[in-house]
Amino acid sequence: MAKTTPSLTPNSFQLRGDDVQVNYSTTSIDGKPRFTFKKGKKTLDFAGNQISSSTVNIGTLVSVVIAAVPDKSTTTFSILLPAIRLPESKRQAFRTFGLTTVAKTTIEGPPVGVQQTYTSVALRGSARLVAF
Repeated sequence: MAKTTPSLTPNSFQLRGDDVQVNYSTTSIDGKPRFTFKKGKKTLDFAGNQISSSTVNIGTLVSVVIAAVPDKSTTTFSILLPAIRLPESKRQAFRTFGLTTVAKTTIEGPPVGVQQTYTSVALRGSARLVAF
């Protein structure tokens, strides 16, 4: 009889790229997701409903708002996570990218012209299964 290995889905992701570091966990000790964004000397921590996660046909898009200037713009940082099935070691290296989106805002609604601009950063890191 063949020995079957249970399918292991990661719940913790550590990523880094040019001057950017991201730690994301789908759960934590209190059951809420956590997201830490570091760029240069700035560190931002997010939890629960401050984190948006959407499964799309190319992976899971996880986003947080890293800056908001009323009547000017909202800046979001997103990571795209591929579907990963962990090996027995419960750790898998992978590459992806982060996307900074600046969305223009005004009190009168969407301004004329291009609504969002994007900057991408290559990220590499690992996915793990962590017991919380």
